[in-house]
Amino acid sequence: MDNTVENLLSPPKLLDEQNEIYNELVKSVGQNVKLKYPQSGDYRSAFVIYNIDEEPGDEALVFYESKNTAAGESSLRLKIFDKINDKYEAVYDLACAGSEVESISFERLGQNSEVNIVVRYTLLNQSEKAFSVYSYEDRTPIELYSSTYVCLDVFDINNDGADELITVSYDKALQNSTAMMFTDGENGFEKLSQTDLYGGTSDYIRVTEGKVDEQTSALFLDYSKGGGISGTDVLYCADNQLFCPYGVGNTIAVPTIQRVTNDYMSDIFCCDIDGDGFVEVPNTKLLPGYETTNKNEQLYAIEWYTVAYSKYALEHYSYVSSKYYFALLFPSRWLGVVTAVADFTNNEIVFISYDEHIGLNTEFAHEILRIRAVDKDDKEGLKDAQNLTFIGETDETYYCIKQQDGRLALTESELQNCFKML
Repeated sequence: MDNTVENLLSPPKLLDEQNEIYNELVKSVGQNVKLKYPQSGDYRSAFVIYNIDEEPGDEALVFYESKNTAAGESSLRLKIFDKINDKYEAVYDLACAGSEVESISFERLGQNSEVNIVVRYTLLNQSEKAFSVYSYEDRTPIELYSSTYVCLDVFDINNDGADELITVSYDKALQNSTAMMFTDGENGFEKLSQTDLYGGTSDYIRVTEGKVDEQTSALFLDYSKGGGISGTDVLYCADNQLFCPYGVGNTIAVPTIQRVTNDYMSDIFCCDIDGDGFVEVPNTKLLPGYETTNKNEQLYAIEWYTVAYSKYALEHYSYVSSKYYFALLFPSRWLGVVTAVADFTNNEIVFISYDEHIGLNTEFAHEILRIRAVDKDDKEGLKDAQNLTFIGETDETYYCIKQQDGRLALTESELQNCFKML
């Protein structure tokens, strides 16, 4: 068997239907066709088969690179084939808005029953992205909208029972991010609303669909600003208007919630930390006692915020271990008087009552609780943990605790509610 790199990297063999389409493509554009493959999404083949019109039967959409393009025109092309008399025939050739195909999806936006084709592209420098939205009528793709973007999602953000297209664009000159909401209905494809986002970045790294309360759906947009700074923009809709909350409580001057990372703390993303069905947004705050320690060794509390009345409202205060993948939500009586110390030698996080005169010295401070993470393959570690109390496990790790008696000790129900495995 030929196991050369060239052979291993060769494209997979085509199926009969794909062969038929490929032969028609060659007949239409010539030999030496270079197929292009979507890099993400549900459709990863260069041959995308889908019924994109009201007629029975599927159409075929094929991305390829053309050798013969006009000056200034993208070499990335989309060829559309329609089945005519049970045979695929090329019906349209389209110049694409990018250099590589990020993804293709088929959406029904708004109250329109017709399929919208959404194609996402990366541009030549690979750091910018563009998208186009098409309808397909009479064997012709009609571009409804095209623009650059840094973030894109299809989601029923206004809770009307139909999906909207949500995009975020970034203006380099103004260093400003703008979110827009589109639909397709009685008035055709249209923009319903737009709003500024407060992250002021082009680097959105994760989008979470969720709710901030029973009636309000939202997108939670985690971003990075570089230099160990990250944060989250929350985007929701009321009366078909997009909103992005800014500030905490009644103080508009408080900056957007942000997070810092260091040697002990990796980035924390928004999630439903307490299992109540609503997504919370994390914010870092120094734990008591770390104000003057080396920045790379500082331990942070994670404050978890919800959105209420267009502002962020504090829901929980916690410690989150990036190394051991657990969180401990603090009961209210711990706030301001309990801090944490990392004991990486024993794979433990130690929670102590904090006294500014004693500092973080666990030998003299009043220890409250130790949480130890034990690798299930660590025989010595399992033996050493026999005298501890088991509180939970993942596929790889057992979690055990040792708790001291005292007024700050957690009750059994508090432990069950406060300890979260990530």
